[in-house]
Amino acid sequence: MTIAPESPMNLPVAVAPVEGNLRLAAAIVEADLTYAELAEQLQVDPKTVERWVNEPGRRPYARHAHAVARVLGTTVWDLWPAMRPKELTPQAPSVVPVPPVLLAAARDALSRVENLDLGTASPTAMAMHLGSLSAALRTVLDLVDVSGVAG
Repeated sequence: MTIAPESPMNLPVAVAPVEGNLRLAAAIVEADLTYAELAEQLQVDPKTVERWVNEPGRRPYARHAHAVARVLGTTVWDLWPAMRPKELTPQAPSVVPVPPVLLAAARDALSRVENLDLGTASPTAMAMHLGSLSAALRTVLDLVDVSGVAG
């Protein structure tokens, strides 16, 4: 296909599109390319590049989008933010009711371990405190796992 010299596809992008992809238009201008030059590097029709720039919501196939970004020295997401994968928003953790007796036992075990004087405590005392803390944690974790909250 031969394009006449006065064709807008052979001219540098001087005016950003009123509607369409302003980011892509700006990147093409910044790279000092015409639609035709970019199309040639991408091995696509110049009209295709013009559509990407001027038609709102028009996006290239992924392979072309990555090639455009590479040629223009930017990222696909800078040129087409809508192509960014949807990031999973973290869900607020569910509140699991913990029986008061279990909470009291866990707090007691934690308090005893925190107040343990490691310099004077016997190995037997340390093992007993560690065992009670371990049992309390295991019970809490089992409760959370059963509720489907823990992964």
